[in-house]
Amino acid sequence: MLRPNDLLVWAAVALSPLAAVAQQPAETTPEPTAKDDAGANALVDSRADQRVRAMSDFLAKQKNFRFSVEITYDAVEPDGQKVQLGRRSRVEVSRPSKLRAESQGDRGSNLVSVFDGEQFLLHDQANQLFSRVKAPATLDEFFEFVFEEYGTSPPLVDFLMRDIYGAMTESAETTAHLGKAFVAEQQCEQIAFTGELLDWQLWIQDGEHPFPRKFVITYKDVDVRPQFMAVFREWQTDVTPDAKHFDTSAPNGATAVPMERFVGQQSNDTSGEAPDADVENAKDGE
Repeated sequence: MLRPNDLLVWAAVALSPLAAVAQQPAETTPEPTAKDDAGANALVDSRADQRVRAMSDFLAKQKNFRFSVEITYDAVEPDGQKVQLGRRSRVEVSRPSKLRAESQGDRGSNLVSVFDGEQFLLHDQANQLFSRVKAPATLDEFFEFVFEEYGTSPPLVDFLMRDIYGAMTESAETTAHLGKAFVAEQQCEQIAFTGELLDWQLWIQDGEHPFPRKFVITYKDVDVRPQFMAVFREWQTDVTPDAKHFDTSAPNGATAVPMERFVGQQSNDTSGEAPDADVENAKDGE
């Protein structure tokens, strides 16, 4: 699912200072092995592979959970200058078919997105605009629907899928274990991946709760190599879901706009300005 697309704001789930990442050399360096199930020619560090699998298996078992994530990413200006933008989101999941994300970002971005297993609602609270479309029943199907319909795949959907391991490694050419590191006072293991168009890194918490704690993507197909970075905080599992959090009713006082215009504006325009509301052509729920 890692694809070099523009970020879709609703799912991008301002960074606070991080603890220094003190890398320690590994006690031993495992021999790389040929990857069996996600690319026959990839070289994989067995310890890295085991840790990513452990994270994937652990998160797949969590039915109801929530977390917050602090994001920074590089917006590339027409002259090639990189401008860093930020966003903080709170994400709540109730498997197999419910998702809510509330996002506050730079340049006035203030969005709520809800998926209830039947419909997807995107609400721009700052500008009182919304879009609502029918969507497939499960989260995995929903993410694929978003990519196929709107041509975008948010970087963090990998962590919400049933098979995180497959999504994280499907396009990896190499995988390496880089040793111990600290992220937000949590001791982690740092994993690095390389691919044809992207390189990405993942910091996984040590111990019996292998939460992802930090995730970095480098886009190699752009000359200035912009980056996307997410720091995960406030993981909570075994939470009791509130049905009201997954309500996809049209927000009171908001104007409907087609999802195509909404997604296109959010992914391609970083000005923070909302698209004009064409009420006559808006298609609510179609």
